[in-house]
Amino acid sequence: MKNGLQLALIRMDEIPAPGPFLSAGELEKLATLKIEKRRHDWLGGRYAAKTLIKEILAPTTDLAAIEISYDSFGRPVWNDRLLSITHSGPFCAAACGPAETKFLGIDLEKAETRASAWYEDYFHKSELTSHNQELATRLWTQKEALLKALGLGLKADLLDINLSGDKPGFSRTALARYIELGSPAFALRTLTPEPGYYLSVVCEKKSYTSD
Repeated sequence: MKNGLQLALIRMDEIPAPGPFLSAGELEKLATLKIEKRRHDWLGGRYAAKTLIKEILAPTTDLAAIEISYDSFGRPVWNDRLLSITHSGPFCAAACGPAETKFLGIDLEKAETRASAWYEDYFHKSELTSHNQELATRLWTQKEALLKALGLGLKADLLDINLSGDKPGFSRTALARYIELGSPAFALRTLTPEPGYYLSVVCEKKSYTSD
């Protein structure tokens, strides 16, 4: 993608057996994951991230030797590179920004029928005027990508982000973390890898600009 941001999108059925691409420590981690979906999703995210790193940063390094760790905010990193990982349905994806990128997040979701409470609990009335599942899913992925870039995940309410204006607005926990990170300028873009799926990407504006 543009200006140094790299994105890998892989189908889950392309993931090989874990032995060749996981380190000994990662194999131990995998053994602790007892729920099959959790194991499958974790493997997909690791494989997408490692193949991306190998392609752009470490072409001579075996996948098993690429160790993904976490920064102080719980965001995945490899050496000095911030990463972001997501998975949904048949897809897993990973993103990596240029060196020194400190604000990066991606999220992938499928548009599907939701209960009325989902729309009411996670979106401001100014963001949605109807229960439009395509628009709501797009907004959901944008909010989740921003929360990942903030290193918050489930620690913040999706209502801490308001996407009804010209640019995302933060409040409460999200605002405090955004300020803590230095209030970086960023760009937000949403892709559709397949009809009904939305993949949102947020990254520092100095390293990424939208069309």
